[in-house]
Amino acid sequence: MTVHAEQERYPRATIQWARQVRSVLGAVQTAHGDRVHFRPASTGVAMVGLLADRPQRGKGGITNLSRIAGEFESMFCSHCRDIDQGRVTGEKALQSFLIGEAYSNQRRMLSINLAAKSTNLPVELWFVTDEIVLPLERGKIVCDVLALRRDHGRSTPILLELKDARQLTQLVKQVSTYSSLIDEHAALFAELYGALLGEPVQFDAPVEKWIVWPAAGTTRDPREDELSARGIRTVGYSVDGNGRYELRVGQAATAA
Repeated sequence: MTVHAEQERYPRATIQWARQVRSVLGAVQTAHGDRVHFRPASTGVAMVGLLADRPQRGKGGITNLSRIAGEFESMFCSHCRDIDQGRVTGEKALQSFLIGEAYSNQRRMLSINLAAKSTNLPVELWFVTDEIVLPLERGKIVCDVLALRRDHGRSTPILLELKDARQLTQLVKQVSTYSSLIDEHAALFAELYGALLGEPVQFDAPVEKWIVWPAAGTTRDPREDELSARGIRTVGYSVDGNGRYELRVGQAATAA
């Protein structure tokens, strides 16, 4: 099987699990979205905790979704809450914050949307899913967060790569490689978006590339112009001792 065909097989299988997540676990997700996320994959579903002191802890490869629906509390305690965390990484904490906030606001990524209001291109981003695996010629690649931008009747896929350090080379490579794969398999990703959002989705533009990383000071990101010229929009963030995030969204990218 070619790599292209294998790259299509993964999202097709993920779409089937995404539909089951919505039909079997939709009510559970709505009731508990501030503390759990059900992530579809090609081989099953992961129950992912969003607790601030246990970010992204959970269990993958679950195929009996009815059991989750019937035994949610006990499974959540066993796999997401009553376990050792180890070191909480900034990336996992940020990821859990953004996802939990979105579920608490009908999937709207509220902090990003509010922070973007003062820029030349305000946004309305909706969380779709995260950590979708795609194979490469050698190894695999995993995205951080997939979102959808809706404005004026148009739908644009958004790829957000998260980092708790300002590692520019690694981030640019990651966001550029994965975004090219979304565009290459746009119809399948649109179907995946629709399966999770519960409505038909058709992309009206290529994927937008976003980098979310620690803010450099309290004003405009010093790499904003450079990254914008490369088609990448920046989001700087800071977090206080109580785990509260402040986000600053850069101007819209000037290059596709």
